[in-house]
Formats: sequence, structure tokens, C-alpha cells
Amino acid sequence: MGRLPLAILSLLLLSACAGKGPVAATKGPEGPIPLGRNAIGEECRAIPMEAAEGKAFALYCGDWEQASGSIAVTDLYDPLPEGAEAKARQLAVEANRTAWAGALAQKAICQGTQPLPGGAGLLAQCQLREGGWPYVGVTQVDGRRMVQADGIPAVVDLLMAAPRLLDARPVTGGADVVALLRAALGDEALRFGRGDLNNFERLAEVGRLSNSVEDYAGAEAAYRRALDIQAKALGADSPGAGDTLMALALEVSNQGRGPEADALFRRADALLQKSFDKAARARLGSYMAFHAANSGDARRALSLGRDSSAIRRAIVDDLEEQAGGGANRAVLGSLAAARGDLIHSLLLEATVSLRLEQYGLAEAATIEAANLFSRTRGLPPWWHARILGIQGLARAGKGDEAGGAALMSKAVGSNKQLFGAGWPVASSMLELGRVYAQAGMDAEALAIYREALSMLAALDTERGQLPLDRLAPFLDVLYRQGQADAGQRAALHAEMFAALQMVREGVVGQTITRAAARFASSDPAVADLIRRQQDAVRSRDRLRIEAAAETAKPDAQRDKAREAELLKQLQASTADAQGLERQLQAAFPDYARLTKPAPVTAAALSARLGEGQALVQFAFAASGSYGFILTKSGILAYPVTVNRNDLQEKVGELRRSITPRAGVLPPFDLDLSHDLYVRLFGGAGEVLSGVKHLVLVPSAALSSLPPALLVRDKPVGRDYAKAAWMVRDIALSVVPSVPSFLALNAGQVRPAATKPFIGFAAPPFQGGQAGGLKALGEECRTDAPLDPALLRALAPLPETADEIRAIGGRLGAAPGDLITGPAVTKAAVRGAGLDQYRIVYFATHGLLPGELRCQAQPGLALAPPDAMPASAADDGLLTASDIALLRLNAELVVLSACNTAGGDARLGGEALSGLAESFFFAGARSLLVSHWQVPSAPTVRLMTGLFAGGGDTAQALARAQRLLASDPATAHPFNWAAFTLVGAAPQSEKGV
Repeated sequence: MGRLPLAILSLLLLSACAGKGPVAATKGPEGPIPLGRNAIGEECRAIPMEAAEGKAFALYCGDWEQASGSIAVTDLYDPLPEGAEAKARQLAVEANRTAWAGALAQKAICQGTQPLPGGAGLLAQCQLREGGWPYVGVTQVDGRRMVQADGIPAVVDLLMAAPRLLDARPVTGGADVVALLRAALGDEALRFGRGDLNNFERLAEVGRLSNSVEDYAGAEAAYRRALDIQAKALGADSPGAGDTLMALALEVSNQGRGPEADALFRRADALLQKSFDKAARARLGSYMAFHAANSGDARRALSLGRDSSAIRRAIVDDLEEQAGGGANRAVLGSLAAARGDLIHSLLLEATVSLRLEQYGLAEAATIEAANLFSRTRGLPPWWHARILGIQGLARAGKGDEAGGAALMSKAVGSNKQLFGAGWPVASSMLELGRVYAQAGMDAEALAIYREALSMLAALDTERGQLPLDRLAPFLDVLYRQGQADAGQRAALHAEMFAALQMVREGVVGQTITRAAARFASSDPAVADLIRRQQDAVRSRDRLRIEAAAETAKPDAQRDKAREAELLKQLQASTADAQGLERQLQAAFPDYARLTKPAPVTAAALSARLGEGQALVQFAFAASGSYGFILTKSGILAYPVTVNRNDLQEKVGELRRSITPRAGVLPPFDLDLSHDLYVRLFGGAGEVLSGVKHLVLVPSAALSSLPPALLVRDKPVGRDYAKAAWMVRDIALSVVPSVPSFLALNAGQVRPAATKPFIGFAAPPFQGGQAGGLKALGEECRTDAPLDPALLRALAPLPETADEIRAIGGRLGAAPGDLITGPAVTKAAVRGAGLDQYRIVYFATHGLLPGELRCQAQPGLALAPPDAMPASAADDGLLTASDIALLRLNAELVVLSACNTAGGDARLGGEALSGLAESFFFAGARSLLVSHWQVPSAPTVRLMTGLFAGGGDTAQALARAQRLLASDPATAHPFNWAAFTLVGAAPQSEKGV
């Protein structure tokens, strides 16, 4: 059983009980009823709404389109008893019988009611199910008239005055209630407005939607901003923030950042200890179970999930007992939410059981979930599809592939009805395709995978990460078909390659996403158009779900007029979303290039390759791996005998053999280097025989290994100067992605920049030799500026100043273009007019972490400011987003002090690829980057040879590397193999 997208269900619960907005009354009072000002000075009014019983009003304040509360008026059959105790008991019974009570229970969790001052009513202190924001419910009675009102604390005075304002006699004043709430909640809770809640709810929705398309980085960003809003409005220690912290922690966990997620879960736990929500602990347990599953501890995940289910099952049983004959609508509303919580836990159990191959347990959990779903009104209709999908996977795991596939096909059909052509549909198709592939049903697998990928390619929204492992079975089926049919082999190999271009995962994908977000926010026109397009897509998807839910009802329950109106609105909303998408693509092609690169075919790529040139891309999955080699004559796919984890180990061992220890170089493992070469390229030997320039698209750990140090022939002895290094026969370059290769080789030769060279080197770092980059990589960066002390703690690089003087001097650089020491600031980089220089040279530390914590990005460390700056724009770390906003016309950008095995415990080559994409976006034609810091003497020698060679940069670098590799004094690959050419753009008339 492959890895399943665990997190999708975990966030659906936040919207499980969200009711429809209030519907204005078609009869009754002509206009709104003025209520006065709320606690933050906004004018408020009551709008008459449709009601199944009595009268109903929505309470609106200021210019907000969302209600701050509601008011309901009902008539009692009998007056309340006279005695205080009997009156309070009967009032509690009557208050819980109304539709208002059921609606409040669905949107909020309330403590037991307490008598109002004077005994004329009841007060309920609540918190909204969405985000745990404070909320209030008030019930007042006069004779046989009962007025019930709910809202945010800022309107509590108006809620208390509702009987008078709606022409019922006042029962009590509100001053004592305000004091009571202030004592319980604090001043902050009384002063947040509908605007704060709107902003929070919008971000929570973005978080859910991003999670649903597995864009975990986007979801993380949304929840961090939502958490900031809560902290400012309610204080940093608000119990309600525990739910948001849980959601944030899970998104961090989904991106593989376990220790960071642990810390966030601990913060959430501390806040939830103060919550009166009995289900909060169970909810935390469920989220931590997802986290345990993400961390590979499936047994602990299953244990946590079962414990959460047990707590939730007990809550459901208790509520069902209280519900009795169904007269208590408050209990019924709480019961619907509690059943939703239990379904959530059961599906978690089922998903984790699938990982443990406990298929019987998984099926039992889904059967219980399906039973609960069928008994509960108002749950999101797409939950049923997810239940069917997981049940199908369980049945297939038990050996009933046909039965499992049938259930999953129903899930796909249900999702299509609800979502049309969207990510949830495509995701369920990918799961069905895996079942078909594992069952040997190749024809069915091919059909469903092809439909899913076609759907993904046509999405009009940004999609999140698509891990390779979700497509690996499709690649396996295509390869099997190609081996069986020689006539179709080339076409099937090309289809494998096209499918691989859909993969988006890891640090590279996150870096591109964050650079795109920064680009959008830098231009108000882009930001506005993106916001409008995203709003239109959300509106379309909401209408599609509502229309599907209406048409799915039995004929006797369908509202034909509402159905027709929804379909009309859906058609208009779809046209609006499509029009805005076309407008965005046309007006801002740079943004579209970052977020939605055009699909790439093998034929289009082969047409761009020259004679003697080849491109290789690898697909390293958890099980099997493939290589793809393309030349002018076509494509060949071949199995690669190293999986992702094995590659990590082998690359790590090779990197250790080029890492000095106590100033001494260890022996380089020639045998391991040759073994890895054979595993990677053994299946492409015949095609490689005529290649003079090889372009690699590295991924996984291979991104942290310069290909020049691979050994083609079996080593004899330990003479590095005579080793058959790959670079001896072939010029090598890499590109971060296939679309970037096509963009760089589009055939457009721009006029050359007028100045030869600008260099930035030796920022004033003051730290020791180790630990500084690690601390910087572990910093939890958001939008706030970086602490300058972290930059100052980096190891100094004084020799790099001489490096740029030597190289710049040979290339005719002006003295003012050699910038060193404290002058190497972000402002200096932005203001240098970089588009005037053919070569831009950075000799400084690169932050290239193996994972991007919080909102961090890869970047270059520049001079730290003397004090904490006001914004990140001047904090001394030139991030990928900063780079994407530069304007370059450089033939070559050099990054000479980077280390793709430094900064944290994981290899950072993928971060380097993300950084390269940003430089290309800014206008660079190629980069020369180091995988480790090389002493200045061999670096100057290498650069001198490179720039003296002229012509093609890849060939010039290969010649320079061969000279050092053939000299016994510098033959160890530590001295010459660190630098890799990234990009393969055509040169201008002046070259480099």
C-alpha cells in the first residue's frame, strides 16, 4: 500500500457544520431596524429574515456583508412558572427547543447556561467551532414571548436590548453582563469586530482549500496569517488559537518538518488545556495521529486515532441519550457536529490501518463511518465519497480488487458530480489508478491515470505538490506496456516523460510557490487580479457543490426553482472565473510562468537539442526509479537501480569523502562513485556514446552531487589524476526543471550587457567555523525581518575579497564594481543596476537548507544591519523571492561559497535548484554554483581557465576542470568538482 494523502480529511471538519447564510424575508417589515452602536463604534441593524417559526433577524454592523449575530422571537405555549427555580428550569427546556438553539449548537460550542442578573433570562458563553472565537447566546422572556439572540461579544449590549428594540418590553440592562464577560474573557474579546472574524474565516478557508489540493505550503502560510489575526484580536494565549495551531502544526508535519510540528503541537496542547470544549483533546489527538503517520510511526498513529475515536464515541453516545425524542434542538445540533468528529477519527483509523496493511480494521472503521454519515443530516456531501474511496482501498487490500475498484469508482463519480473537474476528483482517480495497477489491470489503470492527468493539466487554479510516488504506478504500467510492444515503445516512453513533468514536490516546488507569492504581492495590479480570480473560482466551486447537492435529492424534496437559479449562477460564475484566468495569463505572463508552466512534451524538447547534446531526467520513487535520456533523435526510458532512500545514502557517503576533517581531506571513494554512475546511466550507455554535452535535470539527493565527479570506468588504483571522471569526455550542465531548459533555449539572443563584471564578497561575518548556517537554517522565518545576530554568527570569508579582485581584475572590472565587507547589503544589490553586467559574482554563504522551515526560503547571506531593521527588505538575507524581483541581463551568475551539504542535517541541493529558478526568472542566462566552499587559490585558477576559454560555457568549464583534475596537486575532486553550470542558454555575441 503506497503512501496516502493523509491530511485531506483532517481539515474538512472545520467546515462540517457551516450552515448556509441567512435568507432575507420575502414578507414582513420593509426595512432594517436600527439597533445602535456596538462596542467598537459601528452602527448596527436587524434585518428581517425567513423563519420556520416565529420571527428571525440577522444582526449586521458597519459595512460588513456578514452578520455579527442573529435574533429569534418565538411565542411560548404557556407562561413560565412563578417560582425562581422552576422558572429557570422550564426556561432552559423552552430555550433548547427552538430552531435558534439548534443553529447555535451547530456553529458554536457553549458552556452550561447561567441566569442573567435579575433571573429574567439565561446567558451562554460559547466559542465558535471555526477557530474558537468567543461567542455569546442570550435568552430573555417576558410573559409568553421569548427573545433569543447570539453574536460576538462586541454586540452583547445590543443582544441584551433586543426585546426593547424589537418592541418587546426590556427585562434587564446589559451592564452587568458586559462586566461578567470582561471578567471571563478579557477586554480584547469584547472589542474584536466582524472584520477581524471575516479576515480569519477567509484565511481559514484558504488554508482548507490549499490543503484539499495538497498545497501544504500554501495552507501553512494561510494558517500563520490567521493565527496572527487571532493573537492581535484575542491575545496570544487565547484558548481558541489552539485549534488554529493544530491546523498549522499539521501543515508543517505534512511538509516533513517533524520537530517544528512537535513544538507547535505542544503550544496547541497548552492552550487547549484551558478550553471548555470536551472534544478538544480528541481533536488534538487526531491531528497528532496524522503527524505520527507522517513521521512514519504508523502504530502510534493508529493508537492515537483509536483513543480519539473512543473519546468522540463516548460524546456521541452521551448526546444520543440526551436527545431522547428529539425535542432538544441544541442537543441535536451538537450531536450532528459530534458525529462528524467521530467520522473524522474513524477515517483516520482506516487510513493508518491501510498503511499497516490491517485491511480488516480499515474496512470496519469505514463501515461505522458510513453508518454515522447516513444517520446525520447536514454533513458535507463529499465526505461520502471519501468514505467510499477508503473503503474501496481496504477491500482491494483484502484481495477483492474488483470490489474495491467498484467502490472507488463510485467515489470518483460522486466527486465528479460535486466538484466537476477539480483536484478532489483527480486525486481520487489517482488512488483508483493505483488499485488497478497493483491488480495488474493495466488497461483500466492507463485510462483512469490519463483522465486524471488531463484534468490536472487543465486546472484553472494553482495546484499544490504532486509527489512522484502518486504517479509511480502509472510509470510502471507504461514501461511494462512499452516492453511488450516495441512499436509503441517510443510513444509510451514519451508519455512517461510527460507524466513526470506533472510532479511538483519538495523544496524546489515550495521555493517557486513562495517566489510567485512575493511577485504577486509586489504589484498591486497582479495581486488584485489574482484575488478576483481566486474568489471567482471559490464562488464557482461553492455553487457547483450546492447545485449537485440539490439535484441529488429525491424528486419529492427537490426545489426546482432553487435548482434552476443555482445552475444559472454556476454558469455565470464559471464564465467569470475563466475570463479572469485568461486575463491573468495575458496581462501577467511572468506570474503564469512561475505558477503554471506550460506542459512539455518529449518531442518539443528533442527539437531544442543540438547534435551531440542530450538531456537526462531521473524519477526517484520510494520503490522503483527511472531515467529518461532525450536526444535530437528521440527518447529512451530505462529502469534505474537505486531508489530514493538508497540514493540519499550513497550521495551522503560521497559528500563525506570530499569534506575535510580537521583540515585534512579524506580519500575519495572512487568505487562508490563508479557504482553510482553505473546505476544511474547503465541503461543509457548506447545513447551516451555519442554525447558531447549532457544536461541533467537532477532531483532528490542527486541535486546535491556535482555530476562531474562520477567515474565512468571501473577504477584501477587510487590515482585521481588518471580516474575516468565523467567530465573527461562530456561537458556537463544542469537545469532545475525541464520548463526552465526550454525557456533558456527559446532562441532569443538578447543584446549583451555593457559592463563585464560586478562582484559581492566577504560580508562582515564574525562567527566560528561551524554552527552558524545550521542555526540560520533552523530559524522560523515569517514575514518579519531576520535577526542580524544570526548572520553575524556565520563564519567569515575574508579570502573571497581577494577572489573577486583577482577574477574581476582579469575581466576588466572597475574598482567600484568590486563590493566587499559592510557594503555588501541588500540595498547595494538592488541599487547596483545589475542588468548592466555580463557576469554577476556572489562570494558569500548560501542558505540552502534541506527543508524550508516556516516561511523560509533559500537565499544568500549578505552584510547584516547594525540593528534589527524595520522590515525584511533590509535584513541582510537575499531570498529567492528577493532575487526573482531583480532585473538581470547576465550571461553568468556565480555563487562561489555555497554548500549543498551544509546548514542542516539534510542535503540542500533542491534548495539550490529553487534558488536557480529565481535567478532565471530575474533574467540570468546561466549560473555557476558551488556545492561546497573551495579554497580561493583553486577557485581563481578554475575561473581563470573558464573565462579564458571563450565560446560555450559548459565546454569551457569542462576544459578548466580537466586541467585541475589532471594535475596531481589538485586532482582530488574537492579542488575542482564543486562548481556546476546551471542552465544552458545561448550566449550573446560577447559570450562570458
